[in-house]
Formats: sequence, C-alpha cells, structure tokens
Amino acid sequence: MSQKISLKKNTIVNYIGQFYTMFIGIFMLPFYLKYLGAEAYGLVGFFTMLMSWMVLLDLGLSATLARETTRLKDDLNGLLELKKITLSIEVLFVIISIVVFSAMFFGSAWISTHWLDVKELSYESVESTIKIMAFMIVIRWFVGLYQGTIIGFEHHIWLNIYKIVFSTLKFFGAFLLIVYVSKDIVHFFYFQLLVAIFEFIVIKFKIDNYMKVSQKVLPSFVTLKQIAPFALSIAYISAITVVIGQLDKLMLSHYLPLKEYGFFTLVIILSGAIVQFFQPIGQVILPRMTSLLSNGEGKEMIALYHKSTQIVAIVVLAVSGMVAVFAYELLYAWTGNVEASQWAAPILFWYALGNGAVALLSFQFYMQYSYGNLKYHVKGNTYFGFVQIIAVILAVHFYGALGAGITWFGLQTFFLLWWPGFIHSKFAPGIHKDWVFKDIFPVLAVTTIYLIVIKNIGISFSEDRLILFFTLIFIGIVLLILNSVVSQEGRKLMYRLVLRRRFNDK
Repeated sequence: MSQKISLKKNTIVNYIGQFYTMFIGIFMLPFYLKYLGAEAYGLVGFFTMLMSWMVLLDLGLSATLARETTRLKDDLNGLLELKKITLSIEVLFVIISIVVFSAMFFGSAWISTHWLDVKELSYESVESTIKIMAFMIVIRWFVGLYQGTIIGFEHHIWLNIYKIVFSTLKFFGAFLLIVYVSKDIVHFFYFQLLVAIFEFIVIKFKIDNYMKVSQKVLPSFVTLKQIAPFALSIAYISAITVVIGQLDKLMLSHYLPLKEYGFFTLVIILSGAIVQFFQPIGQVILPRMTSLLSNGEGKEMIALYHKSTQIVAIVVLAVSGMVAVFAYELLYAWTGNVEASQWAAPILFWYALGNGAVALLSFQFYMQYSYGNLKYHVKGNTYFGFVQIIAVILAVHFYGALGAGITWFGLQTFFLLWWPGFIHSKFAPGIHKDWVFKDIFPVLAVTTIYLIVIKNIGISFSEDRLILFFTLIFIGIVLLILNSVVSQEGRKLMYRLVLRRRFNDK
C-alpha cells in the first residue's frame, strides 16, 4: 500500500512542479517578446535548441546514472559503488565540457555572422550572447546529470521544489530585469548565467549529501567500462532522438531570419509543452517499473503500464488536439501579437499533433528500459530514423517551417501505427489489443469528434484576450471530463474524487 501511495504522491508533485515550470515559462514569454523583441528572443530559442543537441555528447551517462541509482540505492554497499560511478562520470563530463565550451566560445564570431541571419541586433551583441551561452550550456548539462540521480532516489518532492524555486528566479527575475533595468539581450543572458551557477551549487551540494561514504572514492575507468554497454545503447538512442527531433530546429535557425525564428520559438514552446504534460508520469513510472521487474512482479508492472497509458492519453490527446485546432486563438490569447500568431498557427497545428503521437510512443521505450534491453529500440530508431532525417532535410530545404511541421506529424503518426505492436509482441505478448482499443482508442475517438463539432459550430470568439483564454480553457476542461468518462482509469479517478468529496461533506 505504501508503494501505491508513494507512486500517487510522486506523480502529483511531479505534475505540480512540471506544470509550474511550464506555466511560468509560457506566461512570461509574451513579455520577453514585447520587451526584448522577436529577433532577440530568437536567440533564446537558439540557446534552447543548442541545449537539446548537448544530449549527443551525454553518451547516455545521465540516464545510466539514474538507472544505477535506482538499482543501488537500497543495497548495503550500493552508495559506495554509486559514488564511484558518479565521480567517474563527472570526470568524463569535465573533459567533454572543455571541448564544447572552447568550440562555442571561440566559434561565436562565425556563428553570429555566418550561421544566424541577423537583421536588427549588432553582431557584437550576438557574439557576446553566444559566449555566455557556452558557459550556461556546460553548467546546465551538469545540472541535468544530477537531476537524474535525484529521480533515481525517487526524491521527487525536493526536486520539484528545487525546480519551482529556480524557474521563478530564471523567468520572473529576468522579467524584472528587462522591465526595470535593461532590455539588452546580453544583460538578459548574464542574469541567466548567474542563476545557472547558483542552481548548480545547490544541486551539487544535495547530491554530495546523498552520497556521503566513509571510504575514499576515486574515479575509475573500469567503472565506466562496466556501465558502457547500457550507456552506449542509451547514447545511440539519444543521438537518434535528438537528430530526429532537433534537426529541423537547427536547420531553421539558419534558413529563417532571426525574427521569424523568434516566432518559430513560440511553436517550439507550445508543442513542447505537450510532451512535458506526460513527463511527470514518465519520471515516476520508469524507476517503479524497473523496481517491479527486478522484484519479480511482472503482472504489477503491466498493470502500471496500462494505467499510465490511459492517464497520459486523457491529458495529452486533449491538450494536443486543443493546441492544434485552436492554434491561432491560443497564440493570440497568449501573445497579443497578430503577426506572430498568423505566422506560427499553421505550423503549430502539425507540430502539436505530431507531439501527441510522440507522447504515446514513449511508452514503448519505458518498457524496454525497464527490462534493460534496448536492442529493438536501437534497431527501430536506426532504420526509421534514417528515413526521418532525409525527409526532414528535404522538407526544410524546399518547404521551410510548414513543411517541417507536416513532415514531423506524418512520420510520427506512421511510426505509431506499427511500432508499439512490434514491441509489445517481444516484451509483453497479448497486451497490444487492450493497449490500443481500451487504453487509447476511446479517448482518441472522443477527442476527435468533440473538436470537429466545436470547430464547425461557428463559435464567435471574443477579441478580448482574457475572455478568449478562458473560453479555450472551458472548452478544454469539458474535453478532459469527456475523455475521463470514456477511460476506465479516468472513471476510477473521478469516482474516487466524488467519494472523497462526499466523505468530507459528511
């Protein structure tokens, strides 16, 4: 019973933390767009894209460390081994960081003049900003490593408090800076660098407290060699995932003027929020599924897999559908910028739907990760990834951002139609039919029908942004309720909420 309560509690706090960090970033963006300007904000989008590409150099070590933490945290001598693994990975990270930092810092002039299409900002400001980015990328890379360790310890409450505090500093603090002190993009990034340094110090101190051991521990090449097979599998998968998911964004940072790339950043953030809606569940169920399997509780793991799929389907399909169908209304209510909304809405439609498919595809990775067997994931993403890379290159080159969005949706939907069935047949034969027709299809059908009806009944949306926003929220809440009604786990959740309210009233 305690494990179930812990799982529920961790899921709730993860959603609170994820929602807050996502909300404050989305809420503040229109102010950044207004005070910094679209071109300067394009540099923020460029930095976000570069951070995604850093996964290529992670070599799978962050995910491996998280898994090793889950495996070793309860063993008698586990902390000693975990300390040795962590220290060995840190040394390797330092070496890679020096190379990455040097390349960005000394290549900043070329990036600002030859890669980015700058129209309004001075090249000196852009170059200085890129140099600051070089520092921030290295620091936040280490922060990501340590966050994975805390997830492995399943200390989700502390991690989410930490995220909330530093998200507030990063976003609200930067807002105060650009409104009352300086609108200079260089000053904006200097402030973000200071927050990143403070963030690193806090989480490093926390990790060191977790791993206090009496014996002296030194980094070991042998230790890295032992974890290399699993780490390299993760690294290869991550590399494919990053190239597939970020290639369009990298190419568009060169093809689009920096101002339009600022508009494209709106698409990235809103469509990325769809993926973030299911990440809190993923953070909780990954270590729990691994733990259940290691304790011989395979049936319980499958039950958790089905339950989590239904909950994610309820939320993600509703959110991706709403963002796609009401892309312009949402963008305008959010930013108040008609030019940006008109430019981004057609592109956001396809990216939103594509990311809904990505959320559902993630469950097949969870299953393989839990078993510690990623060979099918590696092979599938290699073959299909090659096709996707070629398709994205051609789409961006000939059709720009809109072509990239349509291609992204088409590829992810095609992959979703056949890949889950194959993985289920290898790891959990017999569950695929229920996974499709009980866990996903009822919610997908209701979402599709509801949005088609709402879009075609001719609702006259208000031009008042606040009224428009609450209208969209109301439409979305109704859809979430309908999705919950047709889902088995959704009905159970609603039933428990009703019973709890009645009990409290009595």
